[in-house]
Amino acid sequence: MDKIIRTAVIGAGITGISVVNHIVQDTRYNENIHIDIFDSKSRFGKGRPYQQDSDSLLLNIPADEMSASQNDTDFKEWLVRAGYVYQTFTSRRKFGEYTSALMASIVKTYENVQQIHSNIEAVTFEPNEQLYTLYYDGREEKYDYVFLVIGQLDYSDPYKLTGETRYIHDPYPVEQTLHHIKGEIGILGSGLSAIDCVRYLLMEKGEEKVHMFSRSGEMPSVRGNSFDITPVYFTPENLDRMTVNDEIPLEGIVDLFIKEMETQHIDSSLFYRRSGDTLKDLKYDLAHPDEIGRLQYLIIRLNPIFSDIFLKLSRSDKSRFMEQYHPLIDENHSPMPRRVAEELVRWIETGRINVVDDIRNIEKKDKFLVRDDLHLYTVDTIINATGPVKRISEDDHGIIAALREHFIIGEDSFGGILVNDSHNVISPKFGTLNDMYALGHLTFGADYMANTVKLLVRNAAKLSNQFFLQLDTKK
Repeated sequence: MDKIIRTAVIGAGITGISVVNHIVQDTRYNENIHIDIFDSKSRFGKGRPYQQDSDSLLLNIPADEMSASQNDTDFKEWLVRAGYVYQTFTSRRKFGEYTSALMASIVKTYENVQQIHSNIEAVTFEPNEQLYTLYYDGREEKYDYVFLVIGQLDYSDPYKLTGETRYIHDPYPVEQTLHHIKGEIGILGSGLSAIDCVRYLLMEKGEEKVHMFSRSGEMPSVRGNSFDITPVYFTPENLDRMTVNDEIPLEGIVDLFIKEMETQHIDSSLFYRRSGDTLKDLKYDLAHPDEIGRLQYLIIRLNPIFSDIFLKLSRSDKSRFMEQYHPLIDENHSPMPRRVAEELVRWIETGRINVVDDIRNIEKKDKFLVRDDLHLYTVDTIINATGPVKRISEDDHGIIAALREHFIIGEDSFGGILVNDSHNVISPKFGTLNDMYALGHLTFGADYMANTVKLLVRNAAKLSNQFFLQLDTKK
């Protein structure tokens, strides 16, 4: 009888589900491969972004571009089967229902897949036995393989407000966390999480006014019209020809990208269209859907290529890329739906949103005192919507802290943890761990802009194949 292969998947969000789905769908899968997938009950099958929450929280990607499988229309088809009226931008809650249904189907179909509604408290590694011990709920279980797919790290706390009364460190789920707050409300941040909070507070809770505090005041771009882009110059083949000693020079990448923009009739000045005036910038994007859409869909089309070549940049080129070019790409990479932008414009013009940038300091006395260069604002409640940290050293509790405690994971200077090209974890103590894989937010430093559902699913397929190749080497 063949040896039982015990496999642990830590995290049951979109990445964990996709990894398990690809493994069980593979022709190499058999009854000797046992999979335990771990997560809290509230997030199981959904993950943090798609948990049960307000329908005001919309996907910022069209439903027909979202799928947990290789079938791009899978989610759209599920919406119809579930009896929902199809909308281009549907709620994140519905996507969570879809992924939960997929997880339930996997568990029902494959008796060797077990869901465990627990959070892993610690992980240790025994190099002589090549086994990992997972600790949870007073139990210890040994595994041959581990997949770290835990999703986002902890929320950042740029003003060190944790512990202050009426400071909300993590706003999700907003229906549960924000429904009880009263008085003047300030939201830290101006990105997609901050917009989630604004929409819930104004549309569902009925607040008259909220303040949005940030250092820049910049909101995401507005999604333009859709374009089917076929790259001419910025192709894997052309980039491969530039590769020397498994590295690609940044200058060559930039030259190809500029040629691609010219070929696609995209004006490079669009990268520098931001004026510093939030309302003006929103209106500009709304008024230029074709020009903005071409730029956005070029970036979206090239995203998988960028993700792959980022691994082939030298350290200095990575630093230059992140400093000079990433901000330009990032602000056009995850645009908000047009109707959300139209709501924001209306609320800003009618005074329901007060956007304050150049925030210098926040302190707590009887209330929160928020200062910019010229003014002092007083609010009763601060909601932190600044998003997750990128460095694991800033997430000092839970499974991340436990993994660092035993030197199983190390920090990537560009974000997340150290992994190799095959997504094997690189341990500061044990070296490359061929039986431990990581994917998702944890591999931010290696997988450039790879946290969209489509890229996570693509990379989960690669990870599944690596798993089976590693199994073959042990036979």
